[in-house]
Amino acid sequence: MALINGRPFHVVGTGCVVRRRGGRLVALKDGELRASAPLTQISEVVLSGQVGISTQAMHALLSRDIPLVLLSGTGRPLGRMEPPGAGHVLARHRQLERHAIAADRAELSRALVAGKIRNQHVLLRRRARRARDPELVWGAAARLSALEVRVAECGDVAQVMGVEGGASGVYYRAFSSVLDPALGFGGRDRRSADVVNALTNYCSALLRETVTSGLLAAGLDPYVSFLHTPARGRPTLAFDLMEEWRPVLLDSTVLALTGLRAVTPDDLEDGADGPWLSPQARSQAVTRFHARLTAPARGWPAPPARRSYADQLRAQCLALRAWILGESESYEPFAWR
Repeated sequence: MALINGRPFHVVGTGCVVRRRGGRLVALKDGELRASAPLTQISEVVLSGQVGISTQAMHALLSRDIPLVLLSGTGRPLGRMEPPGAGHVLARHRQLERHAIAADRAELSRALVAGKIRNQHVLLRRRARRARDPELVWGAAARLSALEVRVAECGDVAQVMGVEGGASGVYYRAFSSVLDPALGFGGRDRRSADVVNALTNYCSALLRETVTSGLLAAGLDPYVSFLHTPARGRPTLAFDLMEEWRPVLLDSTVLALTGLRAVTPDDLEDGADGPWLSPQARSQAVTRFHARLTAPARGWPAPPARRSYADQLRAQCLALRAWILGESESYEPFAWR
């Protein structure tokens, strides 16, 4: 069984090879040790870019139920390897049943999007005083509060998505004001046209795999969603649950990296799939994202003492399962403070 509270083992960099050495997993480049960790303390392995892995290492991961995730240099998911498992059979059965009920899809969608908008409001409120245009940011935060109220009035998923789209426009216009203009951020663009979007895309892949692991640990099917339309090969339930965590884990990581100048426009390189981050920038993103995951969670109501954001994310996966099974009347998204 994988160690649920273990640490992810991320390897970034062309030419690196992951091998097993006794009870440890090691990453080597040109014979030089780059990373090492006991297999008993690894929760998942994520390889980004052209990284190799030995068959012996893969066997060690499979025997311990440790997922192996492969990402492209831009963060695009290439695949996931883990032992076959039945998951929580009753939960997956009820998940399919509730997915087929339009009212249930709308109910969960309202909760997820309201949680996302609330947490976007918190991020803007925290950053307003340091923004280039504080009035713009405070005004956007107020509009987001109003849009959060509107979500509760939506009757179906399409209406919820409409409000979410409007909120995203408000949020990213204000988000640009808390960034250095030299970063060239002109709005959200999934083509990685600037370093902020490239960072956001890459950290989104890290968040997606973290959420997917939490859903699988909870016994849920990551491909049967409620807010996003299910599509072949896309873990759309992970996309659903990512929404409330984007401001908390993803955007906060991007702001920290750019604010500290740990990643700059010089870190954007031309790749086969378009612009992508340099290996150094990807390593910085992995380090900062993991630091954010392991930081004490700040929420309302206050999480239990010593609970990290990673712990809270796993708790949200279990809360989602409880709603699916009918063990709780509603799903309450994580409320940041």
